Amino acid sequence: MTDILILTASFGMGHISVSKALKEQIESENKNAEIVISDILEIVNPKIKNFSSKMYSELTENYPGVYNAFYDIKVNYKNNIIDSVFCNLCYKKLYEYILVKKPRVIISTFPLCSCIVSKIKEEYNVKINLITVITDVVDSWEWIYEETNMYLVPTKEIKNRLISKGVSRDIIIVTGIPVTKEFINTSFYVKNKNSILVILSGIDNISKNVLYELDKNSNIKIKIVTGRNKKLFEKLSDCVFTNIEVYGYVNNLNQMMDESLLIVTKPGGVTIFEAINKELPLIVLNSNIGQEKGNVEFIKQTKIGIVINDLSSLPYIIDYYINNPGIINYYYKNIRKIKKTLNYKNFSGSVINEVIQV
Repeated sequence: MTDILILTASFGMGHISVSKALKEQIESENKNAEIVISDILEIVNPKIKNFSSKMYSELTENYPGVYNAFYDIKVNYKNNIIDSVFCNLCYKKLYEYILVKKPRVIISTFPLCSCIVSKIKEEYNVKINLITVITDVVDSWEWIYEETNMYLVPTKEIKNRLISKGVSRDIIIVTGIPVTKEFINTSFYVKNKNSILVILSGIDNISKNVLYELDKNSNIKIKIVTGRNKKLFEKLSDCVFTNIEVYGYVNNLNQMMDESLLIVTKPGGVTIFEAINKELPLIVLNSNIGQEKGNVEFIKQTKIGIVINDLSSLPYIIDYYINNPGIINYYYKNIRKIKKTLNYKNFSGSVINEVIQV
C-alpha cells in the first residue's frame, strides 16, 4: 500500500519540480511515508507522452494564440469540454493504477490529474483524499473540482478568488508554490554580491548585440544559464566575453541565486517562488502564454521585480539598478512580505500527516 501518490505531467519542468519538492517536504516530517511520483501520461498511454510534450512546447513557443484559445476555455468554464474529453478517455486506466497502488492520499500537481481523480471518485465511489496543488498564480476553473479535499495555493489572493468561486475557505491553505529545500535554506550568504543571474532556458531570441552591451559593465558578472537548450549554449559559447560566464544545465542553481543581486528569467511559477525564497528580485520577460500571464500580474502587483517586453533593454535596466541600490532594497522588502505569508511547515508537517491518518 502506498501512503501518498503524487500525480504530475511532463508539460514543462514546473509540475515535476513541485512534485519532487512535495515529496521532499513530506519525507522531512514523516520518514516512514511511502511516496510515489507518477506521470499521468505514463500511466494512461506512455506512447503519447513524448508527442504531447513536444506538442505543448510547439504551441507555447510558436503558436501561442492557438494555445491560449484552448487555455482560455479551461480558465473560464467550469467542467470544460476539453478536460472532460481527456478525462473520459483516461480515467479507467488511472483507476486500474490506483487499485494496484492503493494510495491513502493523492496529490495532484497538474490540473488534468485533479479532473481525472475527481471523475474516479465520483464514478466508482472511491473514498480517497485528493489534494490539489496549484503551480502557477492562477485561479483557473481547470484546477477546481468538487471531489477535491484540499487546495494548496500560491497566494492569499488566489485563496480569495477560489472562495469567490464556491470553494470552502476551510480546505484552502496558502503555501506558495512548493520548492525544494536548497531554495528554502538561506544559510549560505555572500556579503558582497556582484552577479546577475540570467536564465535563458526556453529563450532563443537574445541577440549577441545585447550580450556585448551587457559585457561592457565591468562592475558585475553576468552568469547566463541556458539549461537544456544545447543549441543556445553552443551559440553563446562561441562568443568571447570579459564579464559574462555561460553555463548549460547546472546543479547548483540555488548557490548561484545566493551569489546574485538580481535574476532575469521567464515567468514560470516555480522559478518565481525559488527567487522569493532566496530573496532575489526579478527581472521577468513578459509573456502572453496562458498561465504565465497570471505570474506576470503577480510580480507587477507585489512589486518584487519588474516585467520587460524584450531583452534589448536589459543592459540599461541592469546598469540603472546597479547605480540605484535603493530600488533593489525596495524589492527586498516586498519579497520578505510575501515570504511571511507562506506556510511550508504547516503543509509538510501537520497537514499531510493529518490527512494520512483519516
